[in-house]
Amino acid sequence: MNNLKITDLKKYLRNRNDDELINEIIELVKLYPSVKEYYKAKLLPQSELEIFGKYKNIIKNEFFPDRGFGKLRYSKVNEAIREYKKLTSNSELIAKLMFYYTEIGIKFTREYGDIDEKFYINIEKSYINVLDYVQKCDLQEIFAEQAHEAKVKAAGIGWGFGDNMSDIYYEYYYDDIN
Repeated sequence: MNNLKITDLKKYLRNRNDDELINEIIELVKLYPSVKEYYKAKLLPQSELEIFGKYKNIIKNEFFPDRGFGKLRYSKVNEAIREYKKLTSNSELIAKLMFYYTEIGIKFTREYGDIDEKFYINIEKSYINVLDYVQKCDLQEIFAEQAHEAKVKAAGIGWGFGDNMSDIYYEYYYDDIN
């Protein structure tokens, strides 16, 4: 199967007039919810929090669904974060969503007790990812309290998780918040 090359796509689009391009985009918006969401985020800035809420809810449902038990599909959580990053350039909201993954993971283990090693590795990884992102976007000051709170709430949790979270915290923040 041949892949579509960007140069071929550009050639195709250049051969369309404005009306044809508009109709093509409208058709894409009708056919693909992700395209619709992309344009919603671009054209309706007031929908930013609504879209954030949708992706936050996807993460929540993997840990605390409205009914039953969470499935803990880490791939689905990571996919939600990746998709959200494609929809917005608001680095603070992206960091907030990434922190939510870490925080809800800590809440989950506090509520249900010890989980397996894979769980703790994934939550530690989410903490590293968000702290890397916050550092890269120069948002450390804005998220210092949230980073500290995650470390504090993870303290004392088994499998060395609390200690690992503390070590991770101190790689990014040198002092505790008073």
